[in-house]
Amino acid sequence: MRILDRYIGKAIFGGVLSVLVVLVMLDALVGFAGQSHVIGQAGYTMWHAFAYVLLIMPQQIYELFPMIALLGTMLGLGGLANSSELIVIRAAGVSMARFVLSISKTAFLIMLLAMFIGEVVAPPAIQYAKLQRIKILSRQITLNTDFGLWVRDGDSYVNVRRVETNGALTGITLYTFNERNELKSLTKAARATHDGKDWYMTKVSKTTFTKQGVTVTKINTQKWSTLLSPNLVSVVSVTPENLAVWKLNSYVDYLEENGLDSSVYKLTFWTKVFMPFTIGVMILIAIPFIMGSLRHAGVGQRILTGFLGGLMFYLVNRLTGQMGIVYGLPAMVSAGLPTVLVLLWSSYYLRKLK
Repeated sequence: MRILDRYIGKAIFGGVLSVLVVLVMLDALVGFAGQSHVIGQAGYTMWHAFAYVLLIMPQQIYELFPMIALLGTMLGLGGLANSSELIVIRAAGVSMARFVLSISKTAFLIMLLAMFIGEVVAPPAIQYAKLQRIKILSRQITLNTDFGLWVRDGDSYVNVRRVETNGALTGITLYTFNERNELKSLTKAARATHDGKDWYMTKVSKTTFTKQGVTVTKINTQKWSTLLSPNLVSVVSVTPENLAVWKLNSYVDYLEENGLDSSVYKLTFWTKVFMPFTIGVMILIAIPFIMGSLRHAGVGQRILTGFLGGLMFYLVNRLTGQMGIVYGLPAMVSAGLPTVLVLLWSSYYLRKLK
């Protein structure tokens, strides 16, 4: 039976790889075209645009993996169906349960591959890509790590601990130096928001260093004149989809400890938790199609069916998540419900094939 497992796995992997290559090429072309408007600005060359598209590709592959898995499995198993190999396998005494087990082994490997791409490769790659892009285009940001965002603003150095998705800044520290590179003042603010024209900091504490001594001034709200624009902040803001699942968990804790809305991050966290199971279910759902109504269908019809099925699942998954946020449903339920429903549907039709 190991020979059967390897043979079916090879067919499915071949189909998944074919779909992956096609979608990556199409996505790369679209992504490169989207960068064309900034090529030539501030030393941003075509090679920089190509590197940026290449670095953000793992994240886009990860997001498309359920559809890639469904299309690839349908192509792989469809090829075996067209050559009547599936009929021979069943005629040789292989039960549907054993056939599903062989596919499940391959699905497990694909799930591991998707997790590696989405949780290990994609987050640092997309963070590095965004940082390098904005460095070249703005020449202002000097560092953006787990210790926050660092910006040089004239004679001051600004550290922002967190950049939220709505553009608000939390945990701001300004270090201002004089012409002799001596620390002149240290300003800390709990939060900064932009009203469309200017930045305003709240809960400000300013420490001024002079020859006469140290002076501390506390202000509830203060206007902040800075080169840091909202457009610049939006590039380096914390996007939930671009965080690894363990960082999402810690970020949710941070938001809740500070009384901030964490619903979007919770939903993304549970979506990432369910992602491997979603991929596995999308692979299993291809079996009823191939063994049933699409047994004698052509490649084009299978691709169309798989694409429509994957697109429908993607839309329902997004809709369920947003409805969960609006109506206050638990994030785990909103993220996992579509996957559970598809699993029940596929299990029902798999039992009918027996």
